[in-house]
Amino acid sequence: MVSGSGILAIVRPTLVLLPVLLLAPAFAAPTTARADRAVESEEADTPPTRSRPTSGEASLYSGRTLGVGETMIGGGAGWPGIFAIVQHALTSSFNLGVRAALNYGSPLMGLEPGVGGEVGIPTRIHLYGEGSVDVAAYLEPVVSFAEGAAMGETGIYRGDFGWSSRLEIGGVIGLHLQERLTLLFGLGGHIGFVHVPAAGDPTVVAAALARFGIEGLISRDTMLFAVAEGGAGFADDRGPGAAVFDAGLASVTLRLLLGLAYLL
Repeated sequence: MVSGSGILAIVRPTLVLLPVLLLAPAFAAPTTARADRAVESEEADTPPTRSRPTSGEASLYSGRTLGVGETMIGGGAGWPGIFAIVQHALTSSFNLGVRAALNYGSPLMGLEPGVGGEVGIPTRIHLYGEGSVDVAAYLEPVVSFAEGAAMGETGIYRGDFGWSSRLEIGGVIGLHLQERLTLLFGLGGHIGFVHVPAAGDPTVVAAALARFGIEGLISRDTMLFAVAEGGAGFADDRGPGAAVFDAGLASVTLRLLLGLAYLL
Protein backbone atom coordinates (compact mmCIF):
# COMPACT_ATOMS: atom_id res chain seq x y z
CA MET A 1 0.00 0.00 0.00
CA VAL A 2 1.28 3.45 -0.89
CA SER A 3 1.53 5.82 2.06
CA GLY A 4 0.04 9.35 2.11
CA SER A 5 3.49 10.86 1.74
CA GLY A 6 4.12 8.66 -1.30
CA ILE A 7 0.90 9.77 -2.97
CA LEU A 8 1.79 13.40 -2.26
CA ALA A 9 5.22 12.88 -3.79
CA ILE A 10 3.62 11.53 -6.97
CA VAL A 11 0.90 14.23 -7.24
CA ARG A 12 3.02 17.26 -6.26
CA PRO A 13 4.76 17.65 -9.74
CA THR A 14 1.39 17.48 -11.46
CA LEU A 15 -0.03 20.16 -9.19
CA VAL A 16 2.97 22.38 -9.91
CA LEU A 17 2.63 21.99 -13.71
CA LEU A 18 -1.17 22.29 -13.79
CA PRO A 19 -1.29 26.15 -13.73
CA VAL A 20 1.30 26.27 -16.53
CA LEU A 21 -0.72 23.87 -18.66
CA LEU A 22 -3.92 25.85 -18.07
CA LEU A 23 -2.35 29.26 -18.83
CA ALA A 24 -0.27 28.21 -21.87
CA PRO A 25 -3.19 28.43 -24.37
CA ALA A 26 -4.08 31.88 -23.07
CA PHE A 27 -0.55 33.14 -23.80
CA ALA A 28 -0.36 31.34 -27.16
CA ALA A 29 -3.71 32.64 -28.47
CA PRO A 30 -2.65 36.31 -28.87
CA THR A 31 0.53 35.25 -30.66
CA THR A 32 -1.45 33.04 -33.05
CA ALA A 33 -4.01 35.81 -33.63
CA ARG A 34 -1.24 38.32 -34.40
CA ALA A 35 0.33 35.86 -36.86
CA ASP A 36 -3.04 35.31 -38.55
CA ARG A 37 -3.61 39.05 -38.86
CA ALA A 38 -0.13 39.49 -40.35
CA VAL A 39 -0.85 36.84 -42.98
CA GLU A 40 -4.23 38.40 -43.78
CA SER A 41 -2.62 41.84 -44.11
CA GLU A 42 0.04 40.50 -46.44
CA GLU A 43 -2.59 38.74 -48.56
CA ALA A 44 -4.64 41.95 -48.76
CA ASP A 45 -1.65 43.80 -50.25
CA THR A 46 -0.90 41.05 -52.77
CA PRO A 47 -2.88 40.87 -56.05
CA PRO A 48 -5.05 37.72 -56.12
CA THR A 49 -3.72 34.89 -58.26
CA ARG A 50 -6.32 32.16 -57.81
CA SER A 51 -8.44 33.26 -60.80
CA ARG A 52 -5.66 34.36 -63.17
CA PRO A 53 -3.84 32.31 -65.80
CA THR A 54 -0.49 33.91 -64.87
CA SER A 55 -0.71 37.06 -62.77
CA GLY A 56 -3.21 38.65 -60.42
CA GLU A 57 -2.58 42.21 -61.62
CA ALA A 58 -5.35 43.81 -63.65
CA SER A 59 -4.83 44.63 -67.34
CA LEU A 60 -7.08 46.30 -69.90
CA TYR A 61 -5.11 46.07 -73.16
CA SER A 62 -2.39 43.42 -72.80
CA GLY A 63 -2.57 39.67 -73.28
CA ARG A 64 -3.35 39.19 -69.58
CA THR A 65 -7.13 38.99 -69.22
CA LEU A 66 -9.05 39.91 -66.09
CA GLY A 67 -9.82 37.29 -63.46
CA VAL A 68 -13.20 35.58 -63.60
CA GLY A 69 -15.99 37.86 -62.39
CA GLU A 70 -13.83 41.00 -62.34
CA THR A 71 -14.92 44.26 -63.99
CA MET A 72 -12.67 47.13 -65.03
CA ILE A 73 -13.75 50.61 -66.14
CA GLY A 74 -11.57 53.21 -67.79
CA GLY A 75 -11.42 56.33 -69.87
CA GLY A 76 -9.03 58.72 -71.48
CA ALA A 77 -8.15 60.91 -74.42
CA GLY A 78 -5.79 61.00 -77.37
CA TRP A 79 -6.21 60.64 -81.10
CA PRO A 80 -8.76 60.41 -82.62
CA GLY A 81 -10.89 61.34 -79.59
CA ILE A 82 -11.98 60.82 -76.01
CA PHE A 83 -13.40 57.50 -74.84
CA ALA A 84 -14.83 55.40 -72.03
CA ILE A 85 -14.56 51.62 -71.73
CA VAL A 86 -15.76 48.83 -69.46
CA GLN A 87 -14.67 45.18 -69.56
CA HIS A 88 -16.03 42.21 -67.63
CA ALA A 89 -14.45 38.76 -67.28
CA LEU A 90 -17.07 36.13 -68.04
CA THR A 91 -14.23 33.65 -67.44
CA SER A 92 -10.54 34.16 -66.67
CA SER A 93 -9.85 33.57 -70.38
CA PHE A 94 -12.67 35.58 -71.97
CA ASN A 95 -13.32 39.29 -71.41
CA LEU A 96 -16.25 41.17 -72.96
CA GLY A 97 -16.83 44.91 -72.89
CA VAL A 98 -18.32 48.08 -74.32
CA ARG A 99 -16.43 51.12 -75.59
CA ALA A 100 -17.89 54.51 -76.53
CA ALA A 101 -15.97 57.42 -78.04
CA LEU A 102 -16.46 61.01 -79.11
CA ASN A 103 -14.07 61.62 -81.97
CA TYR A 104 -12.51 64.76 -83.41
CA GLY A 105 -10.58 62.82 -86.06
CA SER A 106 -11.07 59.81 -88.29
CA PRO A 107 -11.03 56.48 -86.41
CA LEU A 108 -10.34 54.63 -89.68
CA MET A 109 -7.24 56.19 -91.18
CA GLY A 110 -5.75 59.54 -92.09
CA LEU A 111 -5.04 62.52 -89.88
CA GLU A 112 -7.91 64.67 -91.11
CA PRO A 113 -10.04 66.25 -88.35
CA GLY A 114 -13.75 65.50 -88.29
CA VAL A 115 -16.42 65.33 -85.59
CA GLY A 116 -18.23 62.08 -84.85
CA GLY A 117 -18.65 59.17 -82.49
CA GLU A 118 -18.46 55.38 -82.32
CA VAL A 119 -19.46 52.37 -80.26
CA GLY A 120 -17.50 49.11 -80.07
CA ILE A 121 -17.77 45.71 -78.37
CA PRO A 122 -14.17 44.79 -77.41
CA THR A 123 -13.33 41.20 -76.48
CA ARG A 124 -10.10 39.50 -75.38
CA ILE A 125 -9.48 35.76 -75.47
CA HIS A 126 -6.54 34.44 -73.45
CA LEU A 127 -4.57 31.90 -75.49
CA TYR A 128 -1.36 31.28 -73.58
CA GLY A 129 0.17 32.15 -70.23
CA GLU A 130 3.50 31.11 -68.78
CA GLY A 131 5.59 32.96 -66.20
CA SER A 132 5.51 36.67 -67.04
CA VAL A 133 4.17 36.24 -70.59
CA ASP A 134 0.52 36.27 -71.70
CA VAL A 135 -0.85 36.02 -75.24
CA ALA A 136 -4.41 36.92 -76.23
CA ALA A 137 -6.51 37.50 -79.33
CA TYR A 138 -8.68 40.60 -79.50
CA LEU A 139 -11.82 41.18 -81.54
CA GLU A 140 -13.97 44.31 -81.71
CA PRO A 141 -16.90 45.10 -84.02
CA VAL A 142 -17.32 48.89 -84.28
CA VAL A 143 -19.95 51.23 -85.72
CA SER A 144 -18.93 54.86 -86.35
CA PHE A 145 -20.76 57.96 -87.50
CA ALA A 146 -19.17 61.29 -88.41
CA GLU A 147 -19.02 64.08 -90.92
CA GLY A 148 -17.71 63.14 -94.33
CA ALA A 149 -14.16 64.38 -93.68
CA ALA A 150 -13.68 61.71 -90.99
CA MET A 151 -15.10 59.10 -93.38
CA GLY A 152 -12.48 59.90 -95.99
CA GLU A 153 -14.23 62.49 -98.15
CA THR A 154 -11.87 65.14 -99.46
CA GLY A 155 -14.18 66.98 -101.82
CA ILE A 156 -17.55 68.67 -101.67
CA TYR A 157 -19.00 65.91 -99.45
CA ARG A 158 -16.59 66.39 -96.55
CA GLY A 159 -19.30 68.15 -94.53
CA ASP A 160 -22.04 65.59 -95.17
CA PHE A 161 -23.11 62.86 -92.77
CA GLY A 162 -21.35 59.50 -93.08
CA TRP A 163 -21.09 56.24 -91.19
CA SER A 164 -18.96 53.13 -91.18
CA SER A 165 -18.81 49.60 -89.83
CA ARG A 166 -15.61 47.65 -89.27
CA LEU A 167 -14.17 44.61 -87.51
CA GLU A 168 -10.94 45.04 -85.54
CA ILE A 169 -8.96 41.83 -85.03
CA GLY A 170 -5.45 40.90 -83.92
CA GLY A 171 -3.18 39.44 -81.29
CA VAL A 172 -1.39 41.02 -78.34
CA ILE A 173 1.39 39.92 -75.99
CA GLY A 174 1.75 41.13 -72.42
CA LEU A 175 5.10 41.09 -70.60
CA HIS A 176 4.86 41.45 -66.83
CA LEU A 177 8.23 43.19 -66.43
CA GLN A 178 7.96 43.67 -62.68
CA GLU A 179 5.36 44.14 -60.00
CA ARG A 180 2.72 46.67 -61.15
CA LEU A 181 4.28 47.18 -64.61
CA THR A 182 3.25 45.52 -67.90
CA LEU A 183 4.57 46.10 -71.41
CA LEU A 184 2.39 45.12 -74.37
CA PHE A 185 2.77 44.84 -78.11
CA GLY A 186 0.81 43.22 -80.91
CA LEU A 187 -0.25 43.11 -84.54
CA GLY A 188 -3.69 43.42 -86.05
CA GLY A 189 -5.90 45.46 -88.29
CA HIS A 190 -9.43 46.15 -89.37
CA ILE A 191 -11.67 45.72 -92.40
CA GLY A 192 -15.04 47.27 -93.12
CA PHE A 193 -16.69 49.97 -95.19
CA VAL A 194 -17.55 53.67 -95.14
CA HIS A 195 -20.67 55.24 -96.57
CA VAL A 196 -21.46 58.89 -97.15
CA PRO A 197 -24.90 58.62 -98.79
CA ALA A 198 -24.57 61.92 -100.65
CA ALA A 199 -21.34 60.71 -102.29
CA GLY A 200 -22.61 57.37 -103.59
CA ASP A 201 -22.20 53.70 -102.73
CA PRO A 202 -20.29 52.28 -99.71
CA THR A 203 -16.53 51.91 -100.05
CA VAL A 204 -14.40 49.11 -98.58
CA VAL A 205 -11.60 50.20 -96.23
CA ALA A 206 -8.96 48.26 -94.30
CA ALA A 207 -5.82 48.81 -92.27
CA ALA A 208 -2.82 46.91 -90.89
CA LEU A 209 -1.72 48.05 -87.43
CA ALA A 210 1.04 47.51 -84.91
CA ARG A 211 0.27 48.08 -81.22
CA PHE A 212 2.61 49.12 -78.42
CA GLY A 213 1.77 50.20 -74.90
CA ILE A 214 2.45 50.20 -71.20
CA GLU A 215 0.24 49.70 -68.15
CA GLY A 216 1.23 50.68 -64.63
CA LEU A 217 -0.67 50.10 -61.39
CA ILE A 218 -0.50 53.05 -59.00
CA SER A 219 -2.50 51.07 -56.44
CA ARG A 220 -3.94 47.57 -56.22
CA ASP A 221 -7.04 48.60 -58.24
CA THR A 222 -6.01 51.75 -60.15
CA MET A 223 -4.03 51.71 -63.38
CA LEU A 224 -2.52 54.26 -65.76
CA PHE A 225 -2.06 53.24 -69.39
CA ALA A 226 -0.67 54.52 -72.68
CA VAL A 227 -1.31 52.65 -75.92
CA ALA A 228 -0.22 53.63 -79.43
CA GLU A 229 -1.26 52.02 -82.72
CA GLY A 230 0.16 52.84 -86.11
CA GLY A 231 0.14 51.44 -89.61
CA ALA A 232 -1.18 51.85 -93.13
CA GLY A 233 -4.73 52.03 -94.42
CA PHE A 234 -6.24 50.85 -97.70
CA ALA A 235 -9.37 52.01 -99.51
CA ASP A 236 -11.22 50.63 -102.49
CA ASP A 237 -11.18 52.73 -105.66
CA ARG A 238 -14.79 53.73 -106.24
CA GLY A 239 -14.22 54.77 -109.83
CA PRO A 240 -14.55 58.26 -111.33
CA GLY A 241 -14.38 61.13 -108.88
CA ALA A 242 -12.35 61.71 -105.75
CA ALA A 243 -11.49 58.47 -103.96
CA VAL A 244 -11.92 58.27 -100.20
CA PHE A 245 -8.84 58.87 -98.05
CA ASP A 246 -6.94 60.18 -101.06
CA ALA A 247 -5.08 63.29 -99.90
CA GLY A 248 -1.77 63.90 -98.14
CA LEU A 249 -1.31 61.45 -95.26
CA ALA A 250 -4.64 59.74 -95.94
CA SER A 251 -3.19 56.22 -95.82
CA VAL A 252 -1.45 56.76 -92.46
CA THR A 253 -3.30 55.21 -89.53
CA LEU A 254 -2.50 56.53 -86.06
CA ARG A 255 -4.17 56.07 -82.67
CA LEU A 256 -2.98 57.23 -79.27
CA LEU A 257 -4.74 56.36 -76.01
CA LEU A 258 -3.80 57.87 -72.66
CA GLY A 259 -5.99 57.12 -69.69
CA LEU A 260 -6.88 55.78 -66.28
CA ALA A 261 -8.67 52.54 -65.36
CA TYR A 262 -10.11 51.18 -62.14
CA LEU A 263 -10.88 47.60 -61.08
CA LEU A 264 -14.30 47.44 -59.42
